[in-house]
Amino acid sequence: MCDPLTIAGVVLTGASAAANSAAQSSVQKARDDAMAAERIRQKGFDREADATNAHAQNQYEDFGGKQDERAAKLADYFKGQTAAPVTDAGPVAMPASSSNVTNIATEKASSDARAFTDRQGASLGQLRSFGDLLGEYGRGTARDAITIGQIGGFKKGSSAVLPYELEAANGKGGGMKTFGDVLGGLGKIGVSAGLSGASLPGLGGGATTGANFVSNTASPFAFGSGGYTGFGPFMNPGAQSTGGLFSLFR
Repeated sequence: MCDPLTIAGVVLTGASAAANSAAQSSVQKARDDAMAAERIRQKGFDREADATNAHAQNQYEDFGGKQDERAAKLADYFKGQTAAPVTDAGPVAMPASSSNVTNIATEKASSDARAFTDRQGASLGQLRSFGDLLGEYGRGTARDAITIGQIGGFKKGSSAVLPYELEAANGKGGGMKTFGDVLGGLGKIGVSAGLSGASLPGLGGGATTGANFVSNTASPFAFGSGGYTGFGPFMNPGAQSTGGLFSLFR
């Protein structure tokens, strides 16, 4: 039958390995979560930047057709402007005439003037349509460029935070790792003690004869003796002279 100390040491060593494995799994999971979160953030920033860039490019599609539409709007605006003759005394209305010749000539002159102003308005609308449309799109492109720059700053900031997140992830499972280290240390002590021939009194392990055997008579603090306090050789004063486990620390 194996010595109980050796068995306990092996069990503690196995528990230590399991605890350290669990701690390492916690660390790896935390690191994976941090990396996954960073990838999600970066992809989100990239999608937003791509959408903004696409909007800036799509503004200039079919620019010629958009320019014609803008020219028509400007022409309607200019042709709709009216101005009455103004003098120091204010607007002056043309006196009515009883002469058909005069009335016909007046109407023709007014029609010619209106046609001329309409042509001028259409020409002015066509002339200004390019600059008006390009200026509007240019302002939009400038805003998009600012937005893309801000997104780039967010991407850099997120990347700068990642190392701190990974450092924090390395601290995950610290309690379990410490517990595993303690178990590992106890396991090594138990295995070393068992292999060296020491045993726990009264548990059936260790030597029963020879130099390492201590009877209840020789050791009044051993298990089953009158001086036994229930805590084994560690907590019984005077057990220093009885050998057993305590002899390992003398």
